[in-house]
Amino acid sequence: LYASAREGLLYGLASLLQLIECANGTPTIASLRIKDAPAQEYRGFMLDTVSKPYSMQQLFKIIDLCFFYKINYLHLHFADGAAYRYPSRHFEALPSKFHYSFAEIEQLRRYATSRGIRLIPEFECPGHATVLNRTYPQCFLCDMEEKGEVLLSELGDPINPESLICAGSEKSFAAAKALIDELAELFPDSEYIHIGGDEAPHQSWAHCRACRAYMKQHGLKSTKELYSEYVGRIASYVLSIGRKPIVWEGFASESSHFVPKETIVIAWESHYQTAPELLKNGFRIINASWQPTYFVPSMVHRWDAEKVLRWDPHVWEHWWEHSEAHKQPIQIEPTDALLGASLCSWGLSFELSISRLMENFPAFSQSLWSPAQKPAFADFHLIYKKVGEKASRLALDNFEK
Repeated sequence: LYASAREGLLYGLASLLQLIECANGTPTIASLRIKDAPAQEYRGFMLDTVSKPYSMQQLFKIIDLCFFYKINYLHLHFADGAAYRYPSRHFEALPSKFHYSFAEIEQLRRYATSRGIRLIPEFECPGHATVLNRTYPQCFLCDMEEKGEVLLSELGDPINPESLICAGSEKSFAAAKALIDELAELFPDSEYIHIGGDEAPHQSWAHCRACRAYMKQHGLKSTKELYSEYVGRIASYVLSIGRKPIVWEGFASESSHFVPKETIVIAWESHYQTAPELLKNGFRIINASWQPTYFVPSMVHRWDAEKVLRWDPHVWEHWWEHSEAHKQPIQIEPTDALLGASLCSWGLSFELSISRLMENFPAFSQSLWSPAQKPAFADFHLIYKKVGEKASRLALDNFEK
C-alpha cells in the first residue's frame, strides 16, 4: 500500500479488507492495481445519542463501520434540548444522568483517531436549549416579560421560551463560550466544532428585556437579525480559539452578513436558506438533503440503497411542504465550495442505526468517493453483498451491549 499521508494508507487498508477472501482458512486476494482518491473531502455521518443513548462499545462499532466504508467524519450530536451527554467541570449539574465521562471521551477520541475518523463535537445554541435553561437558568434563561400570552413561531407553532437561550445577556454568552472551551479541550484534534444554529424560535426574544436592550444597543432591527448576529458571534469565538465552526442551515439569507464566511453551513432543509443562496452569500456547504440522507424512526421517510446510489450530492430534495426543495429538487453546479455530504441518524436505537448503515453506507460512500464510476444498481448490489457480510461481522460479531 502506498499513500501520500497516513489517512490514505488507512483507506487502502479498508479496500484491502473489502477485497480479501478466505477459503479453507487461507486468505487470498485477487491480483490487481487500484489507484484512486475521494471525489469529496467531507464524507460524514451524524449520530444522535440524545434520543437514544449509545454505549461506548456501540460507538466503537459505529466507528469501525465508518472506517470500513471510508466515512471520514463522525459528527457527535451529544447535546440537545432533552439531554447533555458530555461531561463538564464548569457546569457540573449539566450532564444528564446518562453521559460520557472524561475518560470515555478520551477513549473514544483515541479509538477514532487510530482508524482515521475525525470527530466533530456539537454544542446546540441558541435553540434546543431546554436542558441548559432548566439546569442553569441563572446563566442562560431569557428575562421574559410576564404577559401571559402564547408565543408563536413563524409557522404558527407554540414556542416554549425555555427552548431558547438569551442572546442579549453577557452572562449567557460567557457561559456558552465556557462550554465551547470545554469541547475544545475534550476534542483537541477536532478541526471543527458544530454550534447548532437551527430551529431557534427567535420571536420570543422580542419579549426578553435583555435581548431588546442588546438589539437597541447594537442597532439590530428584528429578532431575526439578532438570531443571525448571535450565530455570528458564536462562530467568531470558535474561530478565535483556532477551530472552524459548522452550523445547520438556520439563518436567513438577508442576514448572512452577520456570520463569518469561514463558517461551514450544513444545508439540510432548504427552508431558511437554499444551497444556491448559501453559495451566493459566500459560504462553503455540506449537503444533508433530507432525501436521502436522513435516517428517522418513521418508515414513511425511509430511503433505500438504490435511492442513495442514484443520488447526486449536488441535489437537495425534501418531502416537507415548507421546503423550497419540496416541489422540485434544487441542484447546484459542481463547485469546490461543496465540501461533501453527511448521513444523519435521528432518534434511532443502535440496532436500527446499524441496519440503516449496513444498507446505505456502501451506496453513500460510492456517491462521494467515485461518483463517475457508479455501476448499475443490480451490479452494485452483487458487489456489496459480499462486502456487507464482512461489514456485518465487523459491526456485530463478538459484540457485547
